[in-house]
Amino acid sequence: MKELRCLVFTDQEVIKATIEHRRKLREALPAGTIRAVAYAVHDGAITTAIRIVDDHGEDQSMTLGQAEVAAALVGYCMERGIPLPVHSDKCLYLINGALTLMITMNFNKTPRFTSKAQPATESAAPMAE
Repeated sequence: MKELRCLVFTDQEVIKATIEHRRKLREALPAGTIRAVAYAVHDGAITTAIRIVDDHGEDQSMTLGQAEVAAALVGYCMERGIPLPVHSDKCLYLINGALTLMITMNFNKTPRFTSKAQPATESAAPMAE
């Protein structure tokens, strides 16, 4: 059996996830007001640009790589009790303009074949009590 789950995030959720992730890592955040979020795909990798304007009207925007945003979104889900399988592949995609975390299980595993269970015989040793 193969499983596929897609979690689609709003721009606000991406921003919250990124801020929480950076705070946990004690990485500095630009000071200012977040004005917009934009996504771009370059050679199959998604970059996330968060436009921040400080109190003086200067652009303090930051561009984040796919790995950082994916880690932030996984942490965001864990903080909110959204179950994510540990042994799964997690990739970011841009679907209809929304950042989507696609989770796949057992897509790269070869199927396991087991032999049929043999019926129990009457000569089996009795269980100890």
